Formats: sequence, C-alpha cells, structure tokens
Amino acid sequence: MTRTPEERTRSKVAPMLLAQATAYLLLALAAMLSVAAGWTDGGESGVWARIPSLVAIAAVLLVFVACWPLRATFADRVASVVFGVMSVVFAVTPLVWTMGLLERSAKFAQCDAWALGAGGLLVLLVVFAFGRQMAREERSHLIRSLSHSVTSGTAAISVGGWAFLPTLLAAVPESTEAVVALVVIVVFALALAFASVYWLREVDPDPAARHPWVGVGMLPVMLMGVTVALATLVLTRL
Repeated sequence: MTRTPEERTRSKVAPMLLAQATAYLLLALAAMLSVAAGWTDGGESGVWARIPSLVAIAAVLLVFVACWPLRATFADRVASVVFGVMSVVFAVTPLVWTMGLLERSAKFAQCDAWALGAGGLLVLLVVFAFGRQMAREERSHLIRSLSHSVTSGTAAISVGGWAFLPTLLAAVPESTEAVVALVVIVVFALALAFASVYWLREVDPDPAARHPWVGVGMLPVMLMGVTVALATLVLTRL
C-alpha cells in the first residue's frame, strides 16, 4: 500500500530528531575533549585542543550539505561550505585582528572577533544570494530560491559559533553563570527541536535528494551555534 506524503513525513520525525540529538551529542563530546586537551580560548588554544571541536563542526556541516533539504542549487551547497569554513576561521584564529577590523584590546575576546566576522559574512551572503538570483535567465520560484539560499548560508555561518562551546564548558567549574548559560542553550535547543518537526512537514526537497530529513535535523543544530557564541560573549562581559 502506497503511503501518503504526510505519512512518509510522519515516519521521519523520530529519525530526524535522533539525528539531531546525535549531532548535539557529538558537538558536546568533542567540546569536552577539547577542554581536556587544554582549550583556553578559540584563538589561543593549541592545535590539538582545537581538533576535536573542529572535526565535529565540520561533520555537522558536511552532513547538512550531503543531505541537502532545500530547493537550492549546487552553487548554494558550495557557498554554504565556504561560509561555514570562513565562520570557523573567524572563531579560532586572530584573522579579524590581523586584518585590522577590531582593536587589539583586553576588552575584546575571540567571540567578539567571530561576531564581527560573522556579521560581515552575512552581508556577503545577502549580496551573493541576490546577485545569483538576478543572474538567472529564468527567475521562476524566485522567492523560494532566495529564501532557501539565505537559510542555508545563515545556518552555515552560525555553525562556527559551536567553536566556543569548549570555552563555555571550561568556565563551568568556576562560574554559576556558565551553568545558567548552558541551561538556556538546552532550552533553546529543545525549542528548535520542536520547531524542526514543523519544518520537516513543510520542507520541499529535491526529489533526488538523499535523506533530506537528516538535513532538516541539522538545521537547528547549526543555527544553535549563534546561541552558544552569544552565551559565551555575555559570559566574558560578566
């Protein structure tokens, strides 16, 4: 008996949430390994301390691109990878200071540099998305293509914020505020998990897409990177 689209979507809710939970677990375990390896701050840690978190972030980004849940082109996939990589670079290197975009001062932490870099990437994303749409000869489904392009790019930029989870975890033993921040992050993650169930029902992936429900599950995880970075930024101000 052939199942309706609604029934097929309903059958993917549990696997999608499981994939989402697995991604969160991977990022959390990787952050713990980074802390155990001597993580201090994104721009100051040694190479070995950075590797676990960077590998986990890369895995989430690549799974999202491989299980593409949106009606966007191959160019959007490539752009998402580029934006994601650049976001991580801003999170773990002193590139912003090297470029002279931020004053070298004790009042600015690595998360400040990432926020500035991510803001610049968002501007580039909007320019890229509109420019690509205007360059199309046939502009059918313009709004859908534009929104999907911006959504994927925003998620890719946001994923770099997960590079600050080790910084947050390292502060937990000495800071009640860090514990509160983690609780807030969990609450937001649960809210986005609930929202992703509705996203799964509304998503309209390419018929040839492989396991797009996994890609839908990665979207909230990637977007949560902003919450992690903001929580770390607030913590550095206290």
